[in-house]
Amino acid sequence: MKNFQIIPLILILGFLGCTAPQYFWPQKDTDAQEINQSSHKKRILIASRNSEFKNAILQKIKDVFKDQDIYIKIIGINNLEDENPTQYTATVIINTAMGWRVDKKVESFLVTYGHLSSIIVLTTSNGSDIIPDLEGRNIDAISTASDINKTDQFADLVINKLYNILEIN
Repeated sequence: MKNFQIIPLILILGFLGCTAPQYFWPQKDTDAQEINQSSHKKRILIASRNSEFKNAILQKIKDVFKDQDIYIKIIGINNLEDENPTQYTATVIINTAMGWRVDKKVESFLVTYGHLSSIIVLTTSNGSDIIPDLEGRNIDAISTASDINKTDQFADLVINKLYNILEIN
């Protein structure tokens, strides 16, 4: 009988161990900014957390598109729930896996908008490939460690996906 009491306790502790990091060690968001005129037909929404790796990827994306007729809005992940990606040509989400899961705010956003094929999700983690649940979703999902030496590789991957979505040759 004692074994049956231990199993639920182990399950509860396991669940808390996977979700607790997102509650006890919240991630800092990137600073909000806008680039170019919001009246441009092509529009990119970028939501990101703040880290050296993520900021380097953001900078490369900005450098590539800043001189084009493309509006870019950069926000933190915490503000993602206030945005409607159907108002943008493309959406890029750069988040951090915590507790072997995609950021809970990103997952919540994808519950509503995961059917859109204009969303790119880059998840950084310290080990295994962690991506959002793809079942029934049309998003592009990428997973990598935050290796500053691979910034160009993953920034280029996101930029090429953006070129396809934006229909830029």
